[in-house]
Amino acid sequence: MIRILEKNVADKIAAGEVVDRPVSIVKELLENALDADATAITVEIKNGGKSYIRLTDNGCGIPAEEAELAFKRHATSKITSAKDLDAIGTLGFRGEALASICAVSRVELVTKTADSKMGRRIIVEGSEVLENTAVGCPEGTTVTVRDLFYNVPARQKFLATDNSEARRIIDMVSRISLAYGDVKISLINGAKKVFTTHGRGNILTNIVNVYGSDTGKDLLPVERQDDRFIVKGFVSAPSASLASRSRQIFCVNGRVVSSKVLEKAVDEAYKEKLFQGRFPLAFLFLAVPPETLDVNIHPTKKEVRFDDNFEVEDFVKKAIITALSRKEAMPQVRSEDVGNLLSGDEKVSDTSDSVRIEETPGAYAPEGILTSGQQETNEEFHQNSEQVDVRSLLSTMRQEKQAQEEISKNQQEPEKIYQELLVPQEPETRPFDFESLEYLGSIFDTYIMATDQDCFYLIDQHAVHERVFYEKLLEQYNAAEKASQQLLVPLQFHVAAHVEAGEDDWIGELSGMGYGIENFGNKTYIVREIPAFMELREAESFLNDLFQELEDRPDLTDQKVLEKIIMRSCKSAVKGGDHLKEEEIAALIKDLKNCVNPFSCPHGRPTFVRMTKYQLEKMFKRV
Repeated sequence: MIRILEKNVADKIAAGEVVDRPVSIVKELLENALDADATAITVEIKNGGKSYIRLTDNGCGIPAEEAELAFKRHATSKITSAKDLDAIGTLGFRGEALASICAVSRVELVTKTADSKMGRRIIVEGSEVLENTAVGCPEGTTVTVRDLFYNVPARQKFLATDNSEARRIIDMVSRISLAYGDVKISLINGAKKVFTTHGRGNILTNIVNVYGSDTGKDLLPVERQDDRFIVKGFVSAPSASLASRSRQIFCVNGRVVSSKVLEKAVDEAYKEKLFQGRFPLAFLFLAVPPETLDVNIHPTKKEVRFDDNFEVEDFVKKAIITALSRKEAMPQVRSEDVGNLLSGDEKVSDTSDSVRIEETPGAYAPEGILTSGQQETNEEFHQNSEQVDVRSLLSTMRQEKQAQEEISKNQQEPEKIYQELLVPQEPETRPFDFESLEYLGSIFDTYIMATDQDCFYLIDQHAVHERVFYEKLLEQYNAAEKASQQLLVPLQFHVAAHVEAGEDDWIGELSGMGYGIENFGNKTYIVREIPAFMELREAESFLNDLFQELEDRPDLTDQKVLEKIIMRSCKSAVKGGDHLKEEEIAALIKDLKNCVNPFSCPHGRPTFVRMTKYQLEKMFKRV
């Protein structure tokens, strides 16, 4: 028998799509507060939010005559027609939040607008309005949610412990607070204040308030914009990484989301800069035209879909690569590191793969924890990156859209107006300048010494040659014309029977690198030509490694497998301890300058380590 469900049953089922645990409630209420233009928000929870959640904001409030209507399903002030779904500029829009919350809990709402003398107090339990009265209260809205799932006991048993639910809420509020630096957000768990952001619009200060000063030390600024996209934020230097993506936070048009597209952009930017299984820190805030974004693909709006994934990925990747090309991205020796070594204490940070980054002129640290000599260097940057103002960016984009519609009516050129409205002058970037280096020779026949105006550098000659060798071989492989050199005496290689049997899978790839190779019979191959840039010993070592690898992986058609084999071959590069002449050093550095990624070897180890003049003076007690 088919029947229409009773309203209270239907409401509970529908609520399950929006409210699955306390963090869902906090997220919906917090987004409503932000949409109401609140500048101060306080979130209070008890027992992980299971027994008590209260969110107070100083936003615009709800008119008294509409307050009860806000609890009806699909009641919203944020869209009026289906056309509005094509360009959503608010965090909420479906009108399901309050209806879903009150269906499975006891809710009290107190709200007042600026032009009202009295506020409104509404009490709802299980979707039934129990009270709607006038009340004296300040401007804004306070929503109190008690006894989650009191009327759906089957759902209660699936909730985690109080601490686990609290952690989820703290993590979610932390992420949103980073995206809204101009909003003062306080979070209270039980009787303990977890954190409070200042609401002054400084991105880095908010990161430090939420995640601690150690996180702030290792971050590099990211900023890029074109005629459609704007991205701001911070990423970590390659020398600071984690074993998970827990500190990768992405915000798109003010909405904190999970995004495989943005994760891939980060991974591609750090390709060959980190060891496998390590992940950089990333706090990225992206603004795109609302009409190019679909935010209505997930019940809790935690995922979004871009019109063009590749375009967004490429844009963000280039922004990060620009940040990583700065001098500050290099691993840096700190005076305390040297002191620890001299004292026999060789402990290193758990989050670092290499030498830690120091709070020095050139490394960005948040307000209030700058060391002497830093404030002046950081002041200009902080002025330029005060706030990822999501509302301003989206407002600008809406203005641009309206301007385009007006332009269309007047038959004017839209492109020029678009540029003037959306895109100020491209921010100046300062990539590392190889030309400014002065080379001073080498020590231990391993490390090349160099200086510029501000820093002293040690350059690992083996890591440099690995990088050069790797990129040249890949370039040769991808080039249309292969440059080869003839050998006077051919090389011979004996291979396993199954490698010979799979010849068709790999011999073409070798030819594509510039090797002239042919089967000589009886599991033997003759090599008469090698890539032009290789020395004989390098070519021979590479082939030995390759044939050894083919015994386990007899398929070179997978590009990733091929790149790993090429990477392994780097052991034929110049070794530490090999004496290099002055002209050989010059040639090596010239080749490194032309590399796509000059700051790490293919395995993720740094090619450069730097020490600032400030740090040297600090070690000698001059500052």
